[in-house]
Amino acid sequence: MASSSGRKRGRALSRLATTAIAVTLLGTTAGTAFADGTTPAAAAQRAATDVAQAPTVTRSGNGESRGDSPVFPLMASKSSGELFQYVPDGRGGFKDRKKVTDNWLAITSTVQIDQNQDGLQEHIYFRTIDGKLWYGDTKKDTPPKEIGGGWNIYDRILSPGNLGGANEPDLLARDKAGVLWLYLQKPDGSLTDRYRVGGGWDQYTDIVGRGDFNDDGKADMVARDKSGVLWFYKGTGDYKDPFASRVKIGGGWDTYNFLVSSGDVNLDGRSDLLARDKSGVLWLYKGNGNQNDPFENRVRIGGGWDQYNNFF
Repeated sequence: MASSSGRKRGRALSRLATTAIAVTLLGTTAGTAFADGTTPAAAAQRAATDVAQAPTVTRSGNGESRGDSPVFPLMASKSSGELFQYVPDGRGGFKDRKKVTDNWLAITSTVQIDQNQDGLQEHIYFRTIDGKLWYGDTKKDTPPKEIGGGWNIYDRILSPGNLGGANEPDLLARDKAGVLWLYLQKPDGSLTDRYRVGGGWDQYTDIVGRGDFNDDGKADMVARDKSGVLWFYKGTGDYKDPFASRVKIGGGWDTYNFLVSSGDVNLDGRSDLLARDKSGVLWLYKGNGNQNDPFENRVRIGGGWDQYNNFF
């Protein structure tokens, strides 16, 4: 059942976060001390004591989850290095937050993925400050695997899901020239050589997606341009041409300073979109399965979300 597997994944996610921090701190500042006099090893150990046990993530009704509309926790980090986890409450909001760690500063990008397509997160990619990409299994107490270096050339890394028609979720990365690249994932978490999706993606301030927005079983994404217009990119399932021509959803999205999708927030079987406005209020746009306008009118979740500098 999703409830027991969610607990295991939650505990393992906490352990992975600790391992990732230890690898990062030891790999980038070995032999030095922090401002408070602690060594990197001591800082990593301190982070381990602060890790929260992640709560259960389940779908409503029979508790099952689907790969095309995953249920992921929303992760939120502060500029101080604190990382928190929010789990959907089944009513379109989130349960009380759980702190994961105080030491997330060395992680510059993180992507949660559902590799076995059961609708729950069990793996994660993260980039450290030295530009290396790592891959970890959140079910096991094993060190993360280094994928490779040079990932600092990208200013966006995300995974809407399975984009290539295989069984694994894939990675998208936008370089600083505005070119979008696709990396297909292999069963062991390693990645193929990159495929060029196309140029001109620097026109967008946000590119997000998690699962299927229009109920066709394929992973989709949305992108907001610099004038505040939101565009819908339907997944095709073909890695050589992974998205159909964009469809305009509407304008006015420049009222928000952060967009993120953690999958199905209200547990109705459709992936949703979250948006934080400039006053710190978080809004939920419920997925409706429409082919051209995939979201319902927004619903207010609550304020105070401007305390975070990043979400994933």
